[in-house]
Amino acid sequence: MISWLVPAHLRAGIGRPESIFDLRCMDRSMRKLTVLLMLLMLSDLSMAQSTPQDLVEDAKALFDANDYNQALNLTETALRMDSSLEQAWLLRGKILYAMGMLRDAYQSFDRATQLDPSDAEAWNYKGIVLAAMQRYNNSLQCFESAIQADPMNYEAWSNKGNTLVSLGRLDDAISAFDRSIILNQTYVGAWIGKGLAFYYQKRYHEALAMYERALQLDPNNSIALYNKGLALQKLGMNKEAEEAFRAAEQNQKR
Repeated sequence: MISWLVPAHLRAGIGRPESIFDLRCMDRSMRKLTVLLMLLMLSDLSMAQSTPQDLVEDAKALFDANDYNQALNLTETALRMDSSLEQAWLLRGKILYAMGMLRDAYQSFDRATQLDPSDAEAWNYKGIVLAAMQRYNNSLQCFESAIQADPMNYEAWSNKGNTLVSLGRLDDAISAFDRSIILNQTYVGAWIGKGLAFYYQKRYHEALAMYERALQLDPNNSIALYNKGLALQKLGMNKEAEEAFRAAEQNQKR
């Protein structure tokens, strides 16, 4: 509580309707100050009554609204109340990753996987951060752990494929993308990833077919459009390639 901020002559009247705490008896500046202090007291009381889980749910809403600083503040408060709350560590990692703070995000995801080794989402995000840090072997291990925890996790299968592409294991990557597509045929990332693996194998017609499939699902996907342009270039279709590059640039500016 922050009742100590309220002047003594006002605190004395709290709870007595006939007291000086009646706002009508105050001048304008004093009324504004008193209302502000009352709101602060109510906010402080509300925070004190909130559970760590409540704060995490509020932080999730702020995160979804791209209010990362406020979301992080609430998550930090929840963790001060309960440092063993795995979902708070997971959310903290997501927020920090969105803010570009990779090392801090990694530490949060690492803590989440320690607290709950069966959380496939935490393993998946940990792998994403490690891949962004170009630690591909460690990243691959995380995606394997995510798949072990949830074999139906199509995002983890696709991310595994992307990491295998980075490691040059293209046949294994294609198998991982195939598994992701079997689990979710509308997941654009897997089609793009499979196309990239074909591209590096110089199978340009097959790569182009993958990008076309991705664009059927998401016509404005700038990555699929750009990669389509690269495949078209390799096939000598320069005019079509330029059109794809222009479309990719236009969609990226939106």
